[in-house]
Amino acid sequence: MQKEEDQQLFEKSIRFLGKSLGATELSFSNIEVLTAEKRMGYSRCITIFIRLSQGVLDQIKYEPTQTYFSHYRTVNRLIDDITLRLSLFLEDRGYPSLAIPASQSVADPNDAFTGAFQHKTGAVLSGEGWIGRSALFIHRNYGPRVRLGTVLTNAPLTVGVPTTRSECGTCRACVTACPAMAIEGQLWELGLPRNALYDAYSCSQHMKDAYKHIGRGAVCGLCMVACPVGKE
Repeated sequence: MQKEEDQQLFEKSIRFLGKSLGATELSFSNIEVLTAEKRMGYSRCITIFIRLSQGVLDQIKYEPTQTYFSHYRTVNRLIDDITLRLSLFLEDRGYPSLAIPASQSVADPNDAFTGAFQHKTGAVLSGEGWIGRSALFIHRNYGPRVRLGTVLTNAPLTVGVPTTRSECGTCRACVTACPAMAIEGQLWELGLPRNALYDAYSCSQHMKDAYKHIGRGAVCGLCMVACPVGKE
């Protein structure tokens, strides 16, 4: 009984720290279903969710706004701060951990638009949502209007039940909204590669060509605001 209470207290302290630093929610997942290389030798994943500002998103109509661009970068910095603090907290307790950058592409000859670890992978394996036709993570409560952060660790954590299939049903709102026509329209299921859902290159190229006036590296967001899941 004491061991169980200690475990609950440990997990509660992780959640408390994450939320006190600005996370909306945290979830835990078992990533041992992935290859050791993909999970970098770790067995558990902590995913943090930060809900994006509804006021900022309400301004996006036919193209992204400069306010959204700034908000996106600010939230990324907040995520990096939270995941760093969580990883140091875990290491202080004897569990080597790795904070994955919120938005960083790594050199991969097979995918120029991938990160060191896919944040969506941990989120799906925790059972908090699924992948939409847009290839965005769809949170059960907030839809795609969240940014994700990841901490990989070997700390003992009580994990969620993975989501294995899409819950988008017949909805194609994101497909219609995409100005780059980059979304293929398929329904996701666990194991489906991202390029089967959308063309990352076409999406990136459209943003570079169409939104130069907003800022270098501008993000679109039209598929996100079109999604009805979690919409206020």
